[in-house]
Amino acid sequence: MLAHLPEDQLKAYFGKVKLRAMTDKTVVSQKRLREILAGVRDDGYALIDEELEVGLRSIAVPVRGAGGNVVAALNVGVQATRVSRRQMEEQFLPVLKRGAEELSILLP
Repeated sequence: MLAHLPEDQLKAYFGKVKLRAMTDKTVVSQKRLREILAGVRDDGYALIDEELEVGLRSIAVPVRGAGGNVVAALNVGVQATRVSRRQMEEQFLPVLKRGAEELSILLP
């Protein structure tokens, strides 16, 4: 959801939040995080690989309201040792995208 904020809201977010490491893989550079967020916007999904918690891998897609704005996200988390990044992208991502499209139809 952060990737889809307008620039002024993203700037305000970075102005009040201190980025801190949750694991050794957490991105704590605002510049690098902005690059990642741009990639998320381009790719249409975010894949987090043990950045929040060791052993946790998750993938998320945006859910858009009728006006096209991102109003929510669908996310699946897995144990990183059991499901690879590739499996997340090949097996989970298509299902999440379909679910987000179906849910978007129901939202105002």
